[in-house]
Amino acid sequence: MIKLVSCVVPFFVIISYELLADKSHADTGGDIESAIESAIESVDTFYGTISLAAMEHDQSQLLSSLLVNPAFNRLKHINQYGPIQMVDSQNNNNEPYSRYDHSLGVFYLLNRFGASFPEQVSGLLHDLPHSTFSHVSDYLFSDSSAGNPDYHDSQFIQFVNSYNIAPILNRYRLSPEMIDPKNNPSFTRLERPLPDLAADRLDYIVQGAARRKKLTDQQVGTILADLFFDPLSKHWYFRSQESARLTADASIELNRHIFVTAWGRVLYLWTAEALKQLVMTGELQPDDLFFTMGDDQVWQKIHQSTLPAVRILAAQMLTAWHKVHEVTQPGANTITFENVRCRIVDPRVVTTRCGNRVTGWLRVSDIDPAFRDRYLTELKRCQLFYAEIEP
Repeated sequence: MIKLVSCVVPFFVIISYELLADKSHADTGGDIESAIESAIESVDTFYGTISLAAMEHDQSQLLSSLLVNPAFNRLKHINQYGPIQMVDSQNNNNEPYSRYDHSLGVFYLLNRFGASFPEQVSGLLHDLPHSTFSHVSDYLFSDSSAGNPDYHDSQFIQFVNSYNIAPILNRYRLSPEMIDPKNNPSFTRLERPLPDLAADRLDYIVQGAARRKKLTDQQVGTILADLFFDPLSKHWYFRSQESARLTADASIELNRHIFVTAWGRVLYLWTAEALKQLVMTGELQPDDLFFTMGDDQVWQKIHQSTLPAVRILAAQMLTAWHKVHEVTQPGANTITFENVRCRIVDPRVVTTRCGNRVTGWLRVSDIDPAFRDRYLTELKRCQLFYAEIEP
């Protein structure tokens, strides 16, 4: 059995922190931002349009400044699912769903469901620190078989301070610390522990499933209509079991076929190793991964490299989707994955209310035994599974 080995060296970890401390991009986008005067009147998202013109002037100005900033627009070139959309020749994972699309989706949900303005800004910017290929960096900077899914979140304040976002926030009486997604207990619409819903989680489930044709437009509309956030208990609830089950089933579908797949996780490892080799030899700069390049450009760098180790990895990456399979028992040619984050939800369904106050609720798993079995099976799978690599 092949045990997972680290592709991380101290040099690379040091690079990640020095990169975000580097102020060389402090003026990036400054001319663009200072030139606009509420030029953006509305924002189109997956769910609908948000009118900035209807907001208070300062809020509209701030959002306009953020929306034209290069650090935010860079997210258009980072796919939500990392490198897997590059290699699946059966076209199962190539939907055009970017971190930019996701960020706008989270912003829409927070706006629609009454979040405070700082929380809306936090939702809009929460994915700014994502590197090229997104969660590949979970493995680039960790030696755990689960990766470090919190890596990007840990870089938020440093990134905002480094890439011309903090001065924009300061101009409107906000700071990086005030909008840090993971360190503001009051941001209960944006962030909740699993298995609860949160705006971030809700978007990547609903928008993600809809883009993969696992939810229809009508079902998306019904889900949003049946959903509400209770400011007293600080939780999301569904009014109907049917919408809750649709959302929960979609989360399992995405977890099984995108977030926690054997071939995807091995592809992350191979991609991380290739990136490490390119940075160590100077063919890529750390800044390329975090600011100047998108997925397509870095993918070309990998596949155009003449480094023997990278050429081998590049060839392996192209075969991952059909040569790596999940198996239940370890063998001579398997990699072990343990305690991978299971991105599945078990939403709350309101059962009784007193006026606007929720007085009783149950989870989908409490109501639906068939779902409970499926949910527990998926949780168990995330705790331990094996990836077998064909010769």
